This record gives sequence, structure tokens and C-alpha cells, in this order.
Amino acid sequence: MVKPQFETYRYVGEICRLKSQSIVECRLPGSEISSVLAIRAQAVPGESTCADGEVQYGGKVILSIVYEDGEKKICRAERGAEFFHKAEGSEVNPSCFAKVSLSSDNVNWRREGSGLYVSVVVDGAITVYGAKHADYLLGGEDIIVKKGTIAISKTVAVSGEAEGEDEFDTDDIGDVLLHSETAVAHRVSVSNGQVDVEGEINLHVCVLKSDESVCSYERLIPFQLSVPSEEAFGNVTAGARVSVKSAHLTADVDEEKGVSRVVLSYCLAAECYLVVKDEIIVAEDAFSTYAELTLKKQNEGGMYLTSQTKGVERVSGQAVLSPEMDGEYALQAAVLPRAELTVKKGERGMEAEGAILAEVLLLGADGSHRSATLTLPFVFPVDVSGEQVEADCMVCGLNIRRKKSGETEAEGTLKLSFRAYESREWSYLSEATVGEEYPENDSGFSVFMTEAGEDLWQVAKRLNCAPEDLKKSNPDLEFPLKDGERIYVYRQIR
Repeated sequence: MVKPQFETYRYVGEICRLKSQSIVECRLPGSEISSVLAIRAQAVPGESTCADGEVQYGGKVILSIVYEDGEKKICRAERGAEFFHKAEGSEVNPSCFAKVSLSSDNVNWRREGSGLYVSVVVDGAITVYGAKHADYLLGGEDIIVKKGTIAISKTVAVSGEAEGEDEFDTDDIGDVLLHSETAVAHRVSVSNGQVDVEGEINLHVCVLKSDESVCSYERLIPFQLSVPSEEAFGNVTAGARVSVKSAHLTADVDEEKGVSRVVLSYCLAAECYLVVKDEIIVAEDAFSTYAELTLKKQNEGGMYLTSQTKGVERVSGQAVLSPEMDGEYALQAAVLPRAELTVKKGERGMEAEGAILAEVLLLGADGSHRSATLTLPFVFPVDVSGEQVEADCMVCGLNIRRKKSGETEAEGTLKLSFRAYESREWSYLSEATVGEEYPENDSGFSVFMTEAGEDLWQVAKRLNCAPEDLKKSNPDLEFPLKDGERIYVYRQIR
């Protein structure tokens, strides 16, 4: 009886990627707020759950607001709002798990009565993972197989957190108005069952000094963290995204020395991705000498991380302030520096295109404060190869100059981390259907004429004869064959 034998390879892989948006709104008492100068909206992810056809997730938006009151003094306020949302995906089921990355966009405010309402668009990028399997033909009773090896790529996602502290001295600080932190992973490696991540945190602080003037400070803080993983051994490709989950800043003034000691306590959250290759032995082809055998091939694959590299780029040029300023205003400080960019293939290879953004605080001749959004566009080539490339970046050393002509010039350094992805595919025989039995051949042997270029397996399958039997009865044959050679097939008469 012809009976196929199958094996099952089980692994965890990427099921789908989802995107969603939600609007989060927070109310503040607006009676003492004359004008809003800057708002930092930090979206912190919470718990996520996979259900039938959707990912349910939540989080919190933390708002840090700098404003001018009715007496033209600069003040600050903080608020927070929790939210819950979902992203629909037909392939999602309760056995899956999701990794959720949040970012805030389109921060707006409006007045309604005595209240000030701040709305934030929270973008969710969600990767769903789940159990996958490959049922592949390995052999079977009365089945002759040609075996080979396929390499299956699987993605392993692991998470970890690390706490740290940094302190430094600076000029006299009256009050900390605003601070923002951006983390970028520069190097990711695996060894001894853990993922090691190295990178930098860019701390940007906007302060109100004792003389009521506003200025900003910047500090780069290196970090190292490790995340345990059972798959972190051998030849594994690894990448990571690191975010600042929480940060607390304190400043103590030393009046005798006229300096302030600033202490930053932070918690980092790392999402690490490992691409692991497993090799399994499968039947590349098969046939039976007793019955027809119909085979079906299954193709699998996807986009997989191939490398994570770092880069540095200096950007400068003419910038735009929006809205345009009427009258004379002096530049005081640039806060919330950030960059929006995409990496895509251009005519000369891969290019990074986007803009440096920042909120600029200005002081008028009458002592009033205003703010404007600075935009410095850029495009530059990047030395990264891949079908798809993602990038994380931080803006360092942002410098802004206001020319007499009214134009604004800016320059800054981008520190980048690139993750390159390429498609990988593999195939295997997933079905083997047994058909009608072959009619019995009562001849003791047959003679066949060959076709040029055929190898042993091709000839054996065409002649319905086991390769080892064919080779035994034709020891002088050399493969690949020449046209017109004779092949003898001997049979045992039943």
C-alpha cells in the first residue's frame, strides 16, 4: 500500500502588521492661560490583547504644556489621559500576541468656555505574532523520495526594560519648563542567551532661569541593556527599537557656586527582534513505482530583518517658521527637536527624505512670548541595502539663526539607526495524493533511449524505477546523460 508520511514543523512567526489611529483629548483649566507656546505629547503603550479579528490595546498620553499667562510670564502644566483602542485584522485570533508601538502626532488645542482642550492623534503600529506550522512530506511506504534541505526563517520577539540615572551640573535654573528624551539603538548583538543593546539617549531640557529668561540644554547619555532570549545563540540576526518609557528630572540649586545639579532618572523599554534560521530535511520530489502520485507544493516566506546599522548626517539650510512672525521677535530657545523621515529607493540608491522639526520660543519687544514651528527639509543618500528600510533618529546640536533679511537658517546633526529587511521564501511538498495503481508489467526487462542532460533522479522518475536499482543495472552510465544512450530496466516477475 502506498502511504505518504508527513512531518510537522512548528514555529512562531509574524502573522500580520496593522496600523490604527485614535484621538485622545485632555481638558485643562484655561482661565490663566493666555497662549500656548509648546506641548509635548508622549504616548506610552499599556497592555494589549488579541481577540478574534482584532487587537485591543491601551496606553496613556502624558502632556507637558508650556504657556504664557496674563502677566506675560512663562509657566508650565502637566496632564495625563488614558485611552483604549483596537486595530482590526482578519488573521488575528486569541492565540496570537501583539507588539504595539505608539507615536503622537497632530497636537492641537482649542478653547471652550473656561476650559482648554488639547487633542492628540495617537498612531499605533502593531505587529502580530502567532503559531505557524509547515506540514511537509518526508517519505512513506512504497514511496521513493529525493530529499533536500530548506531553510525556514522565523522571527522571535522579546521585550525588556532597564532603569538608569544620569546627573550633570549646569547654569542656575529657576524652573524646568519642558524636557524630552529620545533613545536610539546603535548596536545590537546576541551572545550567551541574551540580546545586548547599546545606544544613546538625547536629553533636551528647556528651563526658565532666575532672571525669567528661557534657554535650553542638551545632553547625550550612553546606555547598555540586555534582554534574555532562549534563541540568542549562534548565527542570529538581531535588531532592536528602544524608547524612553518614563523619565523624571530634578534640579537642585547650589546658591554659593551659582550652579544647578540636574538628575535624570529614566526607564528604557526595548523591543528586540531576532531572525533565526532553522534547516529541516524534506522531500524535494517523490514518486511511487506502484501507483500514480500527485504532489502539491506550498510556498511560504515574508519580509525579514537582515541588518541593523547606524549612521550620522549633518543637515543645514534654509528653514521655515510657521506661522510667520509679524514684528520683531528674538529667538530664545528651540524645544522638542525631532525628525520625520522615510527611507526609500531613489534614482541613485537608497535615500532618506524628511525634515527636522522643533518648536521655537520667541520674545517680542513688548515682553510677550510667541512660538512657531521650525521645519528644515532634507534629503541625503544612505549606505544601506535592503528591499525595505526603517529608521529611528535623534536630532542633536540644533542651531537656529535669524538673518536680517527675515530668513531663518538652521543646522543640526541626525544620529540614525537603520533596520534593513529583505524577502525570504521557501517551499515544500505539502500534499501527496495517491491515484490509480499502475498496470502490472509482465516483461522481464525493458530498454529505453535517453534524452541529453537528464540526471539520475529525472531518469528514475520517468522510468518509474528506484534510482539505486537503475544505477545497479546500468553501472557504466555517467550523469548527466548523453542523447541516445540505452538504459536497461530489470523487473522481478510477480
